[in-house]
Amino acid sequence: MKPIVKSIYGGLSIAMGCLVYLQSSNKFVGAFLFTVGLFSVVVFELNLFTGKVCYKEEYKPATIMVWIGNLIGTVVSATIIRFRFGITETASAMLEAKLAKSVPELIIDGIVCGICIGIAVKGYRKAEGFGKYLALVLGVMVFIIAGGEHVVADMFYLTAAGCDIVQMIKILAAVTVGNIIGGAITVPFNDKQKEV
Repeated sequence: MKPIVKSIYGGLSIAMGCLVYLQSSNKFVGAFLFTVGLFSVVVFELNLFTGKVCYKEEYKPATIMVWIGNLIGTVVSATIIRFRFGITETASAMLEAKLAKSVPELIIDGIVCGICIGIAVKGYRKAEGFGKYLALVLGVMVFIIAGGEHVVADMFYLTAAGCDIVQMIKILAAVTVGNIIGGAITVPFNDKQKEV
């Protein structure tokens, strides 16, 4: 599968996690079920921007293509899904919360998420048996419950809410910076296996 296609599918996978999160009435259950997105990425070896930036060898121009592919996958998914599942109202409430954050707050929340995703993907690669899946679940649940910002998930939420382009660029730019910094913090973690 070509890298750009793997990136689009990576965005689609995260979109499924976002959908179930928005449809869930319980935050903890939603956070747990959101893991389907990252689980799909690691099991099917798809490309996810927030996973790539946890590895120093991935800091190259191709990572931009992963971001763009993830954007395509989430935007197309959100555009179709919002009409079928009626998630615009819930997504709009999330948008209001994101707009209330300053740029530094978005960056810090992005860092929290980046660290958690690093723990999740590197834990999945390093642990064995049940521990692999526990790393994914805990990494995802912690960043969601802590209020972290995941740039690919935000691509979905902002599109589903009908966010205007200027606001979207501001939020995604700040969260991208935070995710990169958070991912970079996890680079020294001992993981010599294949990245996601």
